[in-house]
Amino acid sequence: MSFEIDGRTWAPKSSGEHANAIMNRVNAILQAENVTDSDGNIIQLKASYGNALWLLALGDGNRLALNDEKLERAINSFNIELCDDAQIENLLPIAAVTRGRGSYSRLVLTVTASADGDCAVPAGTKAPFGSVNFVTKYDALIPAGESQDIEAVCDTPGAIVVLTGEVTGFDVSIANLESVENLQSSIPGTNPETVAELRQRIIKGDTIKYSVDGLKAALENLTGVTYARVYFNYSLEDNMTLPGGTQLAPRHAYIVVYGTNEAIAETYAQYMSAETQNGSKSGTKATVTVTVKATSDGQCTIPEGTEATWEGVKFATDEAVVLSENEEKTVAMTCEVVGVNEVPEGGITAFDEEITNLDSVYNYAAGTPGTDDPRKSQNYITDSGQELEIYFDEASEQNVFVKIVLKEGAPADDEQVSQLKRDLIASSATWGIGEQVTQLLTSAPFANITYTQVAYTQVSLDGSTWGNVAAAASDCIPRVADATIMVESLQ
Repeated sequence: MSFEIDGRTWAPKSSGEHANAIMNRVNAILQAENVTDSDGNIIQLKASYGNALWLLALGDGNRLALNDEKLERAINSFNIELCDDAQIENLLPIAAVTRGRGSYSRLVLTVTASADGDCAVPAGTKAPFGSVNFVTKYDALIPAGESQDIEAVCDTPGAIVVLTGEVTGFDVSIANLESVENLQSSIPGTNPETVAELRQRIIKGDTIKYSVDGLKAALENLTGVTYARVYFNYSLEDNMTLPGGTQLAPRHAYIVVYGTNEAIAETYAQYMSAETQNGSKSGTKATVTVTVKATSDGQCTIPEGTEATWEGVKFATDEAVVLSENEEKTVAMTCEVVGVNEVPEGGITAFDEEITNLDSVYNYAAGTPGTDDPRKSQNYITDSGQELEIYFDEASEQNVFVKIVLKEGAPADDEQVSQLKRDLIASSATWGIGEQVTQLLTSAPFANITYTQVAYTQVSLDGSTWGNVAAAASDCIPRVADATIMVESLQ
């Protein structure tokens, strides 16, 4: 980047070039003014270190060269390819982009209380892992002798990979705490966008604001939203079938986000005006099986739909049960509302209504959790007061199985296997919603490793049928965990 002065393109000069220009200008003045020596010859100065004027010209030339360097840097400050790293941040408003801040890794901790009493784990309790901490999101009270899963979030953004069993305690002493362990690997976050990545994004022109991709980028810049995907059906008449079976109506947009933020509707309205819709999934209800026992006084009848309450939500029996004296049976109960609502062992010990000749009710095993309804919406109010409802879905996770096959004789000890899993899980942090997980994608993190040799990888959605491609549904984000990664050696 440069400019013209008097029809000539300006370019920075070196100290020597400036010194020669000064000397040539002095000689031109001496000649124009006909300055002569004692013999009548026009005086012309020479570039010699014995010439005091030449030394002065060199000093001035150096000062001018430094000024040229500063001027060149100022000119290049508006050139994305040549500007300093610090200047990239200043150019973001001009390019109408924001820097990706990254997201935080998540970990589920299984906390067990001792038999001595209930264990209270406050929100904000830290579980150390290396130089970072996983911080519990909410207060939890674990009954004596029982276990409970608590979600924790890393205090540092980036793809922090924790394999099963690598976190085993909190950083403070907690009364009646027997054990802490992660029974599954972490869900890695995304690394903050580097200056080099940001520079390349702007150079490539990936900055168009009012577009489907522009909306996706804006949603991913919202705090709490790790990934986003936006689909739009351009047809005026025909539905569009998305991977996974979702039917997208004509001229409708379908938004899927991984995470949450209160400004999703507002962000959408800034970029697009098409009608929005939800997907076809509606969430599921939790279930639990209870054991019921009759007294010795006579027959006991438990009607279908008999209710029991756990943590404010009601479960109802799926069928009627008739018990003889002292007889025990099991009966399934289904939650009346959609959501996780996982009942721990011993969570249900009575029905809400008294039943004749019923001796006891107890669930000896934890229930099966349901899933939250992914269909969400937010209202956006325009400047004219019009209220628009914007629909979107929260992405669910879809397990992807990966088989890593090592070359014959390649090291395959526990250390190498753990590192293979760690590298693949970290790499999966870049997989977005609806991603096609291919053999090339899963092999990429092993291209330059030195601790072992990988022959190839294969992928699967069920862990039994292997191939080169595993396509996630349009409303799912593909996930690998150490339990879904298998390592084998060529024989």
